[in-house]
Amino acid sequence: MVADSSKVPFHLESPKDTPRLEGRYYPDNKPWDQYRDVKVIVVGLGISGISTAVLLSHKVPNAKITAYEKFSKVGGTWAANVYPGVRCDVPSHVYQLSFETNPNWSEYYPKGAEIQQYYERVLEKHSLTENVKTEHQVVRATWLKDASKWAVEVRELQSGNVFVDTADFLVNAQGRISDPNYPDIPGLRDIYQGPVIHTARWPSELDISGKKVAIIGNGASGQQLLPNIAPVVEKIYHYVRNKTWVTPTFVRDLHQATKDAPGGPVYSEEQQARFREDPSVLLEHRRELESKFHHPPGGDRLGSEKNNALRERIIEVMRERLDGDEEWLQRVLPDYAPGCKRLTPAPGYLETVKSDKVEYITEGIKCFTPTGILAADGTERELDIVILATGFEPSFNSRFPVIGTDGTDLRDKWSIDGPIGYPETYLGIMAPGYPNYFFVLQAQGNARGGSVPLQTELSATYIARAIRKVQSQSYSSLDPKEDAAQEFNDICAAAFENSVLTDKCNSWFKQGKGATRVVISWPGTFHHRAQALREPRWEDFDFARRHGAEKNRFEYFGNGSTAFESGGNPEDLIRYVIDSSKVDIATLHETWTE
Repeated sequence: MVADSSKVPFHLESPKDTPRLEGRYYPDNKPWDQYRDVKVIVVGLGISGISTAVLLSHKVPNAKITAYEKFSKVGGTWAANVYPGVRCDVPSHVYQLSFETNPNWSEYYPKGAEIQQYYERVLEKHSLTENVKTEHQVVRATWLKDASKWAVEVRELQSGNVFVDTADFLVNAQGRISDPNYPDIPGLRDIYQGPVIHTARWPSELDISGKKVAIIGNGASGQQLLPNIAPVVEKIYHYVRNKTWVTPTFVRDLHQATKDAPGGPVYSEEQQARFREDPSVLLEHRRELESKFHHPPGGDRLGSEKNNALRERIIEVMRERLDGDEEWLQRVLPDYAPGCKRLTPAPGYLETVKSDKVEYITEGIKCFTPTGILAADGTERELDIVILATGFEPSFNSRFPVIGTDGTDLRDKWSIDGPIGYPETYLGIMAPGYPNYFFVLQAQGNARGGSVPLQTELSATYIARAIRKVQSQSYSSLDPKEDAAQEFNDICAAAFENSVLTDKCNSWFKQGKGATRVVISWPGTFHHRAQALREPRWEDFDFARRHGAEKNRFEYFGNGSTAFESGGNPEDLIRYVIDSSKVDIATLHETWTE
């Protein structure tokens, strides 16, 4: 008769004390508790920070996660940008986390508020709201070598008080599209007497009805704002420095948004209900949309046949939106290759620009006067309000000092005048000399294809692997080797030599105008990046052992037993016994949770 294993207590005897030989290493008499307690600080709670906090909470056992966010709401750019007309030009069912599908998106291209609310709900669902401290700004981080910890200085924005928090691991998830870029134009700060508003700091109480308004800038925010406020203002003076390609959609074969339907098709109540009730229908819709974000390479090569064909397609769209007006078309056409800057669909923008409500000004701004703007051609225009649609601080550097092993601020190393001169990352996720410090979407971390949320998931998963490595094998830190980072960046530099990104536009994708160093992009596709990050190259790291493991790297072996065995649950001992018909031999015994 076979005994019922559930009724048989499991007990592991501790080894008897025996005389110890001098000079021999003896591990502590304790089981292998595979994952020690660790503290992780996440800075910033936009998409990157939320994605990372959620994934680390599931992928790193015994991790205490604290997240600091300077705004009063989470959501990053979607919390910061609330100007009229703000929305995403990527479909809602793509612009979400792969593990948190939302059947209730209201539009094909969602409004900013709907995106912010979605990511806020994700935090709530995964019980992380208690870990979040809003209106807390990280102002400095210093690596404490002897303790193998980060000392993080945090300012409470309500009180102004500064305190120090410490963590084993620091994740910088600060985005690049939330801190406003204020142009350096003479008279803007000290002469002009009227109100100046940046689109990234739009006051909810602002009333622009019947006003004469200047919109400076024609990037995504300027293009979205202009047609949305035109019906209520008296006049718009639109100051444009660089012209922009206006595309039908962000990528090919998506539904086009229009002036009258900037959100594209609406998801009806019936469609949303069907998505909720039949997950297979929702899955098929998502797969159809996602497939459009993976195209063969070629269109991103400067002077290529594919890029020239893209140029012609975009010109036709712009001509159509301008009602065939060739004079206007020549006024707005850029002189650089499509893709040098981010492509923007901008429904309603061109149609409104040529209306009587708008004066399109390309002469440049000489200075501000007390009541308006003096253009380079000598024309002065009086204004009621100035709106800066001038984008965001373009740097890939940290917003706060990060002091590494040699006492140097990472920002100084990476500044264009610094010893390195550009953001030198290891795989877009770490930097040499800054142990246990990670980025989510840093320089060289944005691959071609796929969505931003999906890219953050790749980064967060790699970070989780690195933390588990340190956590489970008697290490206190890992630090990428300098030569590994240099060789990765050599690959990046070579990959973009004849890319459209190097054409003569001015873009935050690179360090300056023209053929300067491309800093945003991974040297390949999304799937290329996923493959590269799947199996970490541990040989590219220097590891420091934690206290107690200096004499033997296998200190964590303990007494030869494991913590789950000592727990006494018989089911844990046979968890490898599963339904053989469901076994995927390719991954058998390879998952970290086994």
